[in-house]
Amino acid sequence: MGNALVTLVLRVISAAVAGWFLSLAYPFASQWWLAPVSIAIFTIAAWNTNKKISALIGFIFGLVAFRLQHDWLIVVGVDATWILSIYLALWIALIGVCISVLSRAITRQIIPWPIGLAAIGSIWVVEEFLRGRYPFGGYPWARLAFSQADSPLAFWSRLGGVPWLSFIVVLIAVSFVGIVYIASIRAKLVLILTITASFLIPLALSANATSAPTDSTIAIGVVQGGTPQIGMGAMDVRRAVLENHVNETIKLAYKVKSGEVPQPEIVIWPENSSDLDPFTEPDAATLINRAAQAIGVPILVGAVVDSSTDPQNEVYNMGILWDPITGPGDTYIKNAPVPFGEFIPFRSLLTQFISRYDRVPRDFAHGIEPGIFTINGVSLGDLICFEVAVDPVVSTVINEGAQILVVQTNNATYAGTALPEQQLHIERLRAIEYDRTVIVAATTGISAEIFPDGSVGQILQDGVTGSFVVEVAPHSNLTLGARFGPYIELIICLFAIGILVAIPIRRRQRLTS
Repeated sequence: MGNALVTLVLRVISAAVAGWFLSLAYPFASQWWLAPVSIAIFTIAAWNTNKKISALIGFIFGLVAFRLQHDWLIVVGVDATWILSIYLALWIALIGVCISVLSRAITRQIIPWPIGLAAIGSIWVVEEFLRGRYPFGGYPWARLAFSQADSPLAFWSRLGGVPWLSFIVVLIAVSFVGIVYIASIRAKLVLILTITASFLIPLALSANATSAPTDSTIAIGVVQGGTPQIGMGAMDVRRAVLENHVNETIKLAYKVKSGEVPQPEIVIWPENSSDLDPFTEPDAATLINRAAQAIGVPILVGAVVDSSTDPQNEVYNMGILWDPITGPGDTYIKNAPVPFGEFIPFRSLLTQFISRYDRVPRDFAHGIEPGIFTINGVSLGDLICFEVAVDPVVSTVINEGAQILVVQTNNATYAGTALPEQQLHIERLRAIEYDRTVIVAATTGISAEIFPDGSVGQILQDGVTGSFVVEVAPHSNLTLGARFGPYIELIICLFAIGILVAIPIRRRQRLTS
C-alpha cells in the first residue's frame, strides 16, 4: 500500500511538471521542444495504470498546462481562468484513460506496438477535433500544433494540415516512450529512426520549398490605431477608438503623399475599429468616409453592426469594404463567434449569476458566407480574430480562392498579456500551412506581415500605434495540407476509434481461444 501511494504521488507530480513544460512551449516562453517532452513525460506517468489513475494524471497534466497557458484570461476574471482550465483538463483526462487502455494493450501484446503508439498519437487528434468543434462551436485554442511556429516540425502542416502536425508532435513523444518500454533492439532502432525522420523530412522539404511564381503584387496598408484604455473596458470609449483609426489613416495618407511609403490599394482596419454602427450612426459613417477619402482607396473596416433580422437581441461582427467614393460595399459576418465571449449560451440562467455578462447585452450572430473580398483582381480571405484558430473557417476561405489571408483582430482586452503573441504564432503557422502571406491588423497589437514561410516582416508590436504598407505577392496554389488535411484528420480519428473498439474484441478472442 505504501509503495503504491508513493508511486501515485510520483505520477501526479510528473503530470504536473509535464503540464508546466507544455505551457512553456507556447508564448511568452515559446520553447517549442518542450511540447513533445511534456507529452512523453505525461504518457510515461499514465503508462500501464488503471483508468481512474490515468484519468487523474491526465486531469492534473491538463489543469496545470491550460491554467498556465491561459494566464491571460485573468483579465476577464480568475474564476473564468479556472473554469476554462478545468473544462479543458477534462478532455485530457479522457486522453489519460485512452493511454491506459492502449498502453496495457501494447504491454500485453493485444495489439502490435507500432499500432498502439500510433493510436496514442491519434487520440490527441481526436481530442483536438472534438474540442475544437463541440459544444457551442468549440474551443480550438492551445492545440499542440499551435506551439510549433518556431519549430522545424512546422512544415508538416503544409503536408498534412494542423491536425497532422499535432499528430507528429505526439508521435515523437510516444516514440521516446516506446524506446523506454519496448525491449526489442529492432523496435528501439525503428523508433529512433522515426524521431529522426520526423525532423529531417520537414527540414529537407522546407529548404527546397518554393512558392508558385507570381508576376504581380498588391500593396496593402495596415492601421493599428490603439485604444485609450485596455482590459475589460477597452472598448467603452467607442468613438475615441474609431477616431484613433481615422487619424492614423490620415497620417498614413500624408506618408503616401510624401513618398515615405507606397500608395496602398486597400487598407485594413482591425476588428472593432468601429464599434459604432456606420449603417445607423451618421457620425461613424462620416468619420470612415473621411479616412477613406484621405487615403483614396477602400478600407476594410471592422465594425459592430445591428442584426438585420433581430437587432434587439443580435449584432454582427462584420468586415465592411468601404470605398472612398461609393461608401460601404461587400461585407463579411464573422462565422465563428467566441462562446461566452461574443455569445452567451444559457444566457437567461448565467446572467443571473455572472454580472460581467452585462457587457455582452446582445449575442453576436453567426455568419454563414466565407469572407472573400476582391481588390484589383486579387482575392483576400478575411478572418476575424479567433477564427484564425478554427480549421473549417480558414480552409473554407482558402478553398474559395483566397490568395492572401487577412486577419482583423482586437486584442485590447488582453494587451500586455501572452495572448497577442500566442495568436501571432497561430497566424504564422497558418501562413506555413497554406503557403499564403498573412496580413494582420490589430487594435493594440500585434499587427504584422507574415510571409508564407512563417517569418515576420513589418510588425507593430503590442501597445504601439502606427501603420505600414507592404507589397504582397498573391498565391493561388493549394498545398497538400489544404487539399488533403481534412481527410487526413478524419482518417486519423477513425483509426484511433477503430483501435479502441478492436482492443476489447481482441481481448475476448484471446480468452475464448
